Amino acid sequence: MKGFSGKVAAITGAGSGMGRSLALELARRGCEVALADVNDVGLAGT
Repeated sequence: MKGFSGKVAAITGAGSGMGRSLALELARRGCEVALADVNDVGLAGT
């Protein structure tokens, strides 16, 4: 992946699985993330 600094990503399903992994990796690479999930508990953990 190229640099994500200054970029914004909206990720649904961020409370678990691939959505959570993607959210964490993009944030680690400097991307601002907007997260959503029907699983409030899982989303809070992300």
